[in-house]
Amino acid sequence: MRALGRQGTAGAVLLACVAAAAGYGLLLPDSAGRERIGQPYAPPGPGLPLGADDLGRSLLDQLLIGAAGSLGVGFIVAAIVTVLAAVIGGAAGIGPRWLSRLIMRSIDVMLILPELILFILAAAFLGQSFGIKVAILAVLMWPVPARVLRAGVLTAWSRGHLEVARAMGAPRWWLLLRHGSYLIGPLLIPVFVRAAMRAVLYDATLSFLGLGDPTTPSWGTTLYWVQVNGVFLSEAWLWWALPPGLAITLTVLSLALIGTAVEERLNPALKEVPA
Repeated sequence: MRALGRQGTAGAVLLACVAAAAGYGLLLPDSAGRERIGQPYAPPGPGLPLGADDLGRSLLDQLLIGAAGSLGVGFIVAAIVTVLAAVIGGAAGIGPRWLSRLIMRSIDVMLILPELILFILAAAFLGQSFGIKVAILAVLMWPVPARVLRAGVLTAWSRGHLEVARAMGAPRWWLLLRHGSYLIGPLLIPVFVRAAMRAVLYDATLSFLGLGDPTTPSWGTTLYWVQVNGVFLSEAWLWWALPPGLAITLTVLSLALIGTAVEERLNPALKEVPA
């Protein structure tokens, strides 16, 4: 924890709290958050710590299940994006010139496309299942990390001992994995964290627009029903809209704090110079 500094430690504590809530949400029965256990629009009270929605379902159960879903999407997408970025960025860094140009031009094309709009359109046409959502996010999110990792590969490739090894005929991929990984490996951590942060935001956005899985409680779906039912016009927004909104904010904030702390640790030039 000390290695991350104060803001990194704060982010790790926040993320641990969200992860604990997600773990508890996984232990809830399948009917939790889906069956009626109270009166519609019931305020917080005994048995309903966060009240009930328009169908009398527990908002606390939906919040806990949503934590599991959001972190699941975020971490799975981040893992896939990190692997794709490492492979493609590595190929662009050490591969033949034609391959590097092809990859970089492909990245340039993908970067000018409206990422969120493409995600919404793809989800609308391909479906809202968990697997499709993860696949769409991973395909749309790898270009930026791939470019970052390519820069790291080129930096490592310029080290003198690697140049000597290449001149002696050592295989490029073997050199990268055996001798360049200690330089490039740490870059995978901020890539993973930032990909998870963006995936959580995009997942919540999609569900808020009504393109999520309606059978699975999630933070974005909860906010969608808040909007549809005009909850902001009543005091029910305090226990219906505020908790999932805070949950999304705290999750993204925790990941942002961890990502920034790791980047500062890896690159001391990013640290603020004291006045």
